[in-house]
Amino acid sequence: MRTAEHVINQAISENRLPEYLLYGMSIAFVITGVGLIVWSFVHGFVWTAVAGAGLNGLAWPAFAQTKRLRQENLMLRMLELPLSRARTSEEAATMLTERFASLFKPGVDPAAKKRGVKGKGAGE
Repeated sequence: MRTAEHVINQAISENRLPEYLLYGMSIAFVITGVGLIVWSFVHGFVWTAVAGAGLNGLAWPAFAQTKRLRQENLMLRMLELPLSRARTSEEAATMLTERFASLFKPGVDPAAKKRGVKGKGAGE
């Protein structure tokens, strides 16, 4: 039988490859973009510098995805604590329900949260 810690560690280790891939993409975009900007200024090609700035801009989505992935890994780690303290399956289910309620704040529409609209349970 697999323990909760083993399952959580496996999920986090499965997220490592995409995380490293996103880090690699971010580094490649930034280095290539900066190199292109420097090269274009040295040779007097101003419009090529715009392409370099565009490459630097491509690093931001990779940064955002990496941040989201790390937050998900942290939430998985936080679930390990209540699971390790539970003695019975009912106790574990109760702890998980409470933890998910505090992490995900049900009743708040994620799209509305992005728009800045307060929903039910968001402190109206």
